[in-house]
Amino acid sequence: MNFRMKKLVFDIGMHVGNDTNYYLKKGFKVVAVEANKNLVAKANARFQEDISNNDLTIIDKAISEINSGEIDFYINNTKDDWGTIFPEWNRSLNNDFSKIKVETVSLKDIIDEHGMPYYIKIDIEGADIICLKSLNGYKELPKFISIELPTPNNFKNKNENPLEIITLLSELGYKKFKISDQSINWSKKNMNPPKEGTFVNIKFDGHSSGPFGNELEGKFYSLDEISAAFLKNYYNPSPFDIFYEFKIKLNYYLKMKLFKMENKFHKNGWFDLHAYLD
Repeated sequence: MNFRMKKLVFDIGMHVGNDTNYYLKKGFKVVAVEANKNLVAKANARFQEDISNNDLTIIDKAISEINSGEIDFYINNTKDDWGTIFPEWNRSLNNDFSKIKVETVSLKDIIDEHGMPYYIKIDIEGADIICLKSLNGYKELPKFISIELPTPNNFKNKNENPLEIITLLSELGYKKFKISDQSINWSKKNMNPPKEGTFVNIKFDGHSSGPFGNELEGKFYSLDEISAAFLKNYYNPSPFDIFYEFKIKLNYYLKMKLFKMENKFHKNGWFDLHAYLD
């Protein structure tokens, strides 16, 4: 019998496990990282069979640059997807955080134990760039990376520079980029026939990262193009922004039937940046 080894995916920031479930159903082997113990307990019950089959490993720790023992971790009591190691993260949007102690792990340690993944999803609320820095020095890298781009309102009294993320990806060797507008995940389709893994009919939502790799639709951008687009939208607003924002909102109501919008930056959503390695 001909057995084919399953490709490996890292889900860094598992949250409620929607992405982990998607990758597993598509036939990938998954290593998922989540520091919120309550979410981990629910995932252990939900994915008991996958864990038993060694298709899923859940690491209940927070990502740090080095394995540094315990660290403060902040859980938002009303938005559990905002768990973070940064006390100032999203405080301008919601201040309902509780502090706990969690163990840490570095991405390097995870790679050294489990191997280099085919694809890595990174969504750990401000600590995302720590993962990218851990990839320095490896000859082999993930073919695809998706990472949440912070926006100016994510940090209270502090400016986070998303261009550092984009530049670091380029320095690692990723030269092609796509934008994924997470606020319209509900409109994204499952590609059939599939271009990644097997076909899965899953409805994406606000707690999903959505399609990845060869199944993510949209145009490719270069480093300069993606950087200029981000700067123009968030740091150099146009007087015509109000018309563009109206068009975006109208698309929501019309379920994108009358306007076929390309993924672009706007102020009504949040965005994942997908990087492609040639």
